[in-house]
Amino acid sequence: MPAPYALVVPGGLAGTMRALADQRLVDYVRSAAATAEVTASVCTGSLILGAAGLLKDREATTHWSFLETLREFGALPVRRRWVADGAVLTAAGVAAGIDMALHLAARFAGEDAARVLQFAIEYDPEPPFGGLDWSAAPRELFHGLGRSALAEGLADEPALRARLTARL
Repeated sequence: MPAPYALVVPGGLAGTMRALADQRLVDYVRSAAATAEVTASVCTGSLILGAAGLLKDREATTHWSFLETLREFGALPVRRRWVADGAVLTAAGVAAGIDMALHLAARFAGEDAARVLQFAIEYDPEPPFGGLDWSAAPRELFHGLGRSALAEGLADEPALRARLTARL
């Protein structure tokens, strides 16, 4: 789609890292965002927005284990569930992506429609183990996953892999 109304870039691990080195994809994201009313990402999809130059001097978020990596793309990393900076929205992770999606639903169709959508997807979070204690986050586990994803996804891009790994 050459000129989408909205562009939402999903995240992931190795596949997302491979996408960072796919210049055709990055060029498409840049050109689609130029005319889109909204450009958004979920989780590490923000790294692709960054590679496309869309986060320069913008506040942005991503999965907490990749948050500092956003600096490599000129972004201003913030630890929030989702961030809106101009026409660009970024969500920290999958569940935060739902929060951002409900915000967008309210923006596009009104708060009543967003509430109906919230009921439709039965979104009433009650995590079985309560809220997260970020001081107890298993950083080493995720640090290893991030390094592994970068190594696998950017195996053919050693310079980019080294640059991004330095921020993990």
